[in-house]
Amino acid sequence: MADVAISKNKSYIIGTRLPFVSASVLPAILGTFWCWVYGSEFHLIHALLGILGVLFLHLGANTINDYFDWDMSDKINKFPTPFSGGSRSRIENVLSKKAFLYMAILFFLIAFGAGGILFVMDRPLVLLIGTVGGLCGLLYSMQPFSLQSRGIGEPIIFLAFGPLITLGIGYVALGVFKPEFFLIGIPNGLVVANILWINEFPDYEADENSGKKNIVVRMGTSNARYGYIALESLFYISVFLLVIFRIYPLWSLLILLSIPIAIKTTVHMWKNHSDPVAIVPAQAGTIQFQMITAVIVTASFIAEKFI
Repeated sequence: MADVAISKNKSYIIGTRLPFVSASVLPAILGTFWCWVYGSEFHLIHALLGILGVLFLHLGANTINDYFDWDMSDKINKFPTPFSGGSRSRIENVLSKKAFLYMAILFFLIAFGAGGILFVMDRPLVLLIGTVGGLCGLLYSMQPFSLQSRGIGEPIIFLAFGPLITLGIGYVALGVFKPEFFLIGIPNGLVVANILWINEFPDYEADENSGKKNIVVRMGTSNARYGYIALESLFYISVFLLVIFRIYPLWSLLILLSIPIAIKTTVHMWKNHSDPVAIVPAQAGTIQFQMITAVIVTASFIAEKFI
């Protein structure tokens, strides 16, 4: 009985993709520290509630996407990986499709509960920002909208996991809107879009056969390699520009330390773009790249505060 309980507990972690919330939580933390360093009248409790809302919006998006993809591309995916292909292949015998719907509803309710508290705490527009974020997660895979199938899923992910998060955190932490809030999230949005991009490589066959015409399916994995490099290059360019315009501190140029990881991952992606098994290390490397660069940029804000 204990083994079954452990198996089910693990299946919930796999199903929610909890280990990958760094894609949303780290930019929320990044935005919080930026507000602490550069803002006036910083409100920590507001910021923490904002981070909580971001976390559960992300978990809600993960689970609702698996719910909608359950009988589509996930069903016919021959090459699911730890990073792509949905959760169905790993937990189908433990959790049902309906369990994902229930989890999604719960997570979205918690997220909007946090938003409701912020609303009462004089942040009325947070519900608007949260609704936009929630709709991005819901409409990404929900029929008949299925933004991922229309070739606009990648731009939506860029917006939702970058500028939208930092815009929301900036508003709840400081109580105002500034263009800098939007701009500071651009680098992370680009990297998370690249995570989605490379995760679409091993899913190419299943996505194409199920009518999920994302940009990688439209381009083919060979041509999509250039898109991966473009997004990675835009990440570095965006950080340089933010430093030049003094939105990021000079310390942020320490992201140059991530170049060896970027090169290693890119070379592996380039050689194995058509092999859904061999490309897995490049998927892992892209996720590591996002985590490392987000931590470096956040640390650069702290360095600017104290050094």
